[in-house]
Amino acid sequence: MREPVPIHRIVVEARELFREYGYEGASMRDLADRVGLRPQSLYTRFPSKESLVPAVLALTLDDVLADLPDPAADWRAAWRTLIGRIAETFETRGRCVGLHLAYGVTAQMPDAQEAVRAFFARLRDAMTGILEAGTISEPASVAADTLAQLEGATLWITTEGDMEPLRHAVERACVLVIGKGDQCDRN
Repeated sequence: MREPVPIHRIVVEARELFREYGYEGASMRDLADRVGLRPQSLYTRFPSKESLVPAVLALTLDDVLADLPDPAADWRAAWRTLIGRIAETFETRGRCVGLHLAYGVTAQMPDAQEAVRAFFARLRDAMTGILEAGTISEPASVAADTLAQLEGATLWITTEGDMEPLRHAVERACVLVIGKGDQCDRN
């Protein structure tokens, strides 16, 4: 008798498929093959590909926000760590699964669309919360702009293999709130 496949493993593998192939290119059959399940067994856990999107994005957000330094105690350390994690994900994975899904889900997939919107809103809000603990003017605007610059850099990573725009976006994010010459953590 086979060991049951943990839900967490299914979600992790779904995230990798979405990253590699986008929403349209990923299939439930490919996911079932990756985790060693028959497709019908996978469908008992996730009734559709769309039903995987909220779980994938929740896992991704949890990974990015887990164990950040307390902004009330050291907002700069929290900011450096968060920006560093986002940048490291883009460098190692080549793209943001949230952005990849944002372009792949359509109005015919309202639950997936809402999950993508909520993912970016929660990430932006977490960034805003860190900046509010500091002395940053217009923290919500700075957070939105920083997130847009980081996400936009993935275009060059994906199309050109060029990490330079990402490095510039990270540097701007760090200099903006921390000061010239300070590095964002990569952990």
